[in-house]
Amino acid sequence: MIYDLGAADHLRQLLSVFPRAPVAHLPTPLDDCPRLSEVLAGPRIWIKRDDMTGLALGGNKARQFVFSLGPAISQGCDYLVHGADSQSNHSCQTAAAAAKLGMKALLVIPRDPKSYPVNGNLLLDHLLGAQVKYVFSAIATEEKKNAMARLREQGHKPYDTSVDGAALRAVAYAEGALELCEQAEKRGVEPTAVYVSSSTHTLAGLVVGLRAIGSSTRAFGMGYRVEDEEQMRRRLAAAATECASVIGLDLVFAPEDFEVNCQFARPGFGELSRTSLETMKRVAETEGILLDPVYTAKAMDGLIGHIREGRYGRDESVVFLHTGGLPTLFAYGDELFG
Repeated sequence: MIYDLGAADHLRQLLSVFPRAPVAHLPTPLDDCPRLSEVLAGPRIWIKRDDMTGLALGGNKARQFVFSLGPAISQGCDYLVHGADSQSNHSCQTAAAAAKLGMKALLVIPRDPKSYPVNGNLLLDHLLGAQVKYVFSAIATEEKKNAMARLREQGHKPYDTSVDGAALRAVAYAEGALELCEQAEKRGVEPTAVYVSSSTHTLAGLVVGLRAIGSSTRAFGMGYRVEDEEQMRRRLAAAATECASVIGLDLVFAPEDFEVNCQFARPGFGELSRTSLETMKRVAETEGILLDPVYTAKAMDGLIGHIREGRYGRDESVVFLHTGGLPTLFAYGDELFG
């Protein structure tokens, strides 16, 4: 048994009281990847397919929105608002969630190098009917605040999908950890670790969930920005402690509870790494699974790097949590194959 059944039942009961938004297909599959495992000559690799959550080509934000948009529905909000780079998965998923829930979406998008031409996630933003407000990068944060204020003045009830209900995004992945462990047990698998591209909520929630049910599986976070890892751990500890409190768990987390690595995020956010294309091709050609160049390819780079270091034996199993982001792939065609 890779987790405590009584603790799992307790966590399930605590989570059952949260209002939910019907925006994701759950549970997502847990795929065995024998050909990738053979090529890498390391542990048995499984991929948890949160790229298949069903909302606008899927992704981890859809799972998060199940919990974090519950208050938006109960409060009668009519606008979902988000602001990020032009290829933001979060923005695209916000637009899709708004469409599915009968709301409107307003996206504040900076004019960055990937906003021309209109493709990838930005193309989907428009197809999904979002109101896209283009702004200069330097004033994007202020413009989002102004947009929220204008909507309120007009009698609307906007909900910022990044800030409002943020702790609930981690709560969603506490449940995701429970879902993963239940699937692994049914498959007769005891994962040593689960790897994920995350800097805050997804990883924090996984760590909360795994501890809450007494799982021996470790969560390993691959940062997608080059940042101070100790600062990242402190942020994660605060987010996990808040998540546990929101759920009703008497758990407190410290920075040393988190295993993170930001080295594979180089050269920088949104910039292809030296091994991105090789990694994407390896996973695609062995398992028919697509990764994106910004998040999941770099996280898989990290897992492959650790396998080559000999961290895992052939008799162990490791899970890679696929967080989606596939529309972004189409905005990088020239860099990848030009």
